[in-house]
Amino acid sequence: MPRTGHRLRGFRALALATVLAAAACTSAGDGPAAPKSRPASTATGKPDRQHPVAAFLQPAREAVMMADAAGRTWKAADLPPSTATSSFDTERLPSQLVWSPGASRLAWIDPGGVGQTGQIHLLDVRSGRLASRPCPCAGLGFLGEDAVSLATDGRSLLLFPPGGKARRIALDKRLSPYSQLATGGADDVILFSLLPEGGDIHRGEGTLVVADRKGTVRPLLPGKGTTSFAEAQRKPGSAAVAWADLESNGACWPLQTVKTHLGTAGAGAHRSLPDDAAFRHALVELPRMVTHLAWAGDGLTLTYSALSTCQVMSPQRAVSYYLRDGRWTYLGNGMLGVALGAEGRVVRLEDPVYAKADITDTAAPTTGTLTLTTGGGELVLGKGVSLFALTPAESAAARPPEASAAQPAARVVAVDDQGARLPATVRQLARDIADAAGRGDTDRLVELCDPCSTGERDWIRSDDGPRNVLRAIRTHPLRQPGGDLLYPGLTMCVDEPDQDISCTPQQLHDAAALRLKPGSAPGLEYGGSSYNASDAVVVPLTLRLEKGRARWTGLAAG
Repeated sequence: MPRTGHRLRGFRALALATVLAAAACTSAGDGPAAPKSRPASTATGKPDRQHPVAAFLQPAREAVMMADAAGRTWKAADLPPSTATSSFDTERLPSQLVWSPGASRLAWIDPGGVGQTGQIHLLDVRSGRLASRPCPCAGLGFLGEDAVSLATDGRSLLLFPPGGKARRIALDKRLSPYSQLATGGADDVILFSLLPEGGDIHRGEGTLVVADRKGTVRPLLPGKGTTSFAEAQRKPGSAAVAWADLESNGACWPLQTVKTHLGTAGAGAHRSLPDDAAFRHALVELPRMVTHLAWAGDGLTLTYSALSTCQVMSPQRAVSYYLRDGRWTYLGNGMLGVALGAEGRVVRLEDPVYAKADITDTAAPTTGTLTLTTGGGELVLGKGVSLFALTPAESAAARPPEASAAQPAARVVAVDDQGARLPATVRQLARDIADAAGRGDTDRLVELCDPCSTGERDWIRSDDGPRNVLRAIRTHPLRQPGGDLLYPGLTMCVDEPDQDISCTPQQLHDAAALRLKPGSAPGLEYGGSSYNASDAVVVPLTLRLEKGRARWTGLAAG
């Protein structure tokens, strides 16, 4: 089956539903931290139901919710019986909530199972009326104020006008099976057209085309440009489009990258990735998922994350940014998604609660707490939220962040490689060593190394000695049988959950700090990547605790 069929739809559901295994937005204390927990309250008063700014899904409450600009919330619709079950299946839960341009309608689809037709749900925001009907739909968007999808046979667009009868627009070019509507627009829609596999076309590759109300289909990408579409968002009031390009795939090896396009036929797409400390620390070079993507004024907010069903997760492995004109602004770690709104409003989906599942069992989505920051305070919109979407007007009025969120500098850690707290005297000695190494003060380092051999002192005084000491002392130590602490403690670990040598969050931090690249684990029966400290040029340091006193006793062998 083509990659964009059942398997890809599963990944799209997993993209938000299974991306973060941590239970709180706090770092292991070693790398770029998640957004600091802020005191939050719940808004009171009568909500403005005629002017929502956000919609969100709460699976456990079996509800589609809305919020106004003041953070007051209300239940907009019940999930229908086909999805509101006690055992949630992310294949049957809506994977997106889509607003009409004027926010007068909200649409979502619950996909059909094998051999079944799903349903499209259309909510009239002003009246609160919900209309649901069977729909052989592939993708969802709005063509003006008409909800629209691509028929699963690829022959026509399915239109659902407000207050009118559903109708079809025959396409002048049939799209292959497993194609889908990527995103809507004012006058046309963008479709992902799957291409037949063979030659230079790999499994799951396709192209983006534009279709208008006459059913005319024309290419969007230049020449024989291809992409592997996962999710797309049209810029409010513009032809520009951004999407997550699924560059490679496999049960545990998805590789997504955000691409942007001006929306002009024949223009090329722009691909870019951040290259700052936070992105490197997240260890999402391969694989990675785009777990949230939204327009914010003239820029985008987006979140890159590892895949929790296949990789060891911690808050540091989800990293969020604002992207505009090729410039990246770091927004924080540990969030499932973040969006910017009008008047400085910020909506975050954080504090994730993750239910363990393997790649074949998607019964429980990851959910988090949805908050709204406005007027200098933070309000809780809802807990147990799996996805959210701001209205087009709210997104269009967003202003760029004034400055990047601070990325904490590298520092001496307070725990060992298993997360157990280190004695205060060890922490103090490690800080003293780091301070001297950071200044390049070799005399002080030699003084702190007690006892050290002549060879060890010569190594410390070498040109690279202080730098290598600093790299080692900022990692997590391994507690050795005799009680010594070895910095770094990482030897080799596997980036795969529930294995004998699965990486701990602390070891992942060290792999990033030592700039290790993922590799295979030769001779071992593990499917995930491994991190091997022998790939780094770092000399281990040994600290010893004797009668409550910590001593640096020199270098370890290796």
